[in-house]
Amino acid sequence: MIQKVKADISKKRILCHRKNRIAVILSAILMAGIICQLVMTQMEKRDYPPVGSYLNVGSYQMHYYKKGSGDLTFVFITGSGTPCAYTDFFELQNRLSEKGQTISFDHAGSGWSTDTDVQRTIGNLTNELAVLIDAVAPDKPIVIICHSLGSLEAIRFAQCYPEKVKGIIFLDSGSPEYYAADSELAAFLLNRGTAFFRTTGIHRFLGTFGCMLPLYGQNDRNRHLSGKTQKIDQAMYYRLAGNPDTLAAIQQMNENAKEVWNGGSLGELPILVLSSDSGKAWEDVQAQLAAWSKQSEQITLKYAGHYLYWTNLEEVLNHIDGFVK
Repeated sequence: MIQKVKADISKKRILCHRKNRIAVILSAILMAGIICQLVMTQMEKRDYPPVGSYLNVGSYQMHYYKKGSGDLTFVFITGSGTPCAYTDFFELQNRLSEKGQTISFDHAGSGWSTDTDVQRTIGNLTNELAVLIDAVAPDKPIVIICHSLGSLEAIRFAQCYPEKVKGIIFLDSGSPEYYAADSELAAFLLNRGTAFFRTTGIHRFLGTFGCMLPLYGQNDRNRHLSGKTQKIDQAMYYRLAGNPDTLAAIQQMNENAKEVWNGGSLGELPILVLSSDSGKAWEDVQAQLAAWSKQSEQITLKYAGHYLYWTNLEEVLNHIDGFVK
């Protein structure tokens, strides 16, 4: 009996030692990942300085990139969580710069823009966009091209400055009604999970094996980029995915959507709704979005991903060309 008790105690000690050893190893791996992430982030900041210009919009130093010239101006608005507007709209902006002036910009805390302590209310977002447009494209007709959650900013800007906006192109965006009811908790958990993967270097580790996670369109975008632009895109993803400013915007999503919803329809403003084929529920949301204007067209692109301006670039360009003409 005594011998059996001793044996049981010995087994428990061995199991305890093994668990402690595994915990120590995992902690060491995580610490190594965190240190690597910090070191590499500083190196990438040095190696990839801003491509474009800065503008003080009151609440932060906004980074923007301008290309092309002409009377018509295309203004790009990224969706929630997109790490860098310059790389996200790189190909689309290059191609459309042949037709007019193009402007992409980084929201606070994303890309090369600075952080902000100012709340990410739709009013503040719209005011910041207005400062940019007044400074870079004064007295020019504006066509807004927005992706995903960027639809709220696009609609609100058109509501506040109808004389400036000549049209809106929605790229797989949701309607204000959709975002007013969408789960902020689910978006919060995704953001925090992504932040954990970023800060511990897991994103970076997976990337060394060519595994770019589909979050924020990273796999679709990065495989189409090349050279230095591809390296910038990777660096922004490793440094900014799940950043705190994006979290602040997510936490305002329902309230922002309700304010836009209460702002009224877009009347007869021409809008183009380009959508991914993501099922019946998403089709309903796209029809809902198209109903915001009496002069609208909704087109579903077959086999398109959420970042359809990467998965279906030529189709998107053809539809934009027809819309502008």
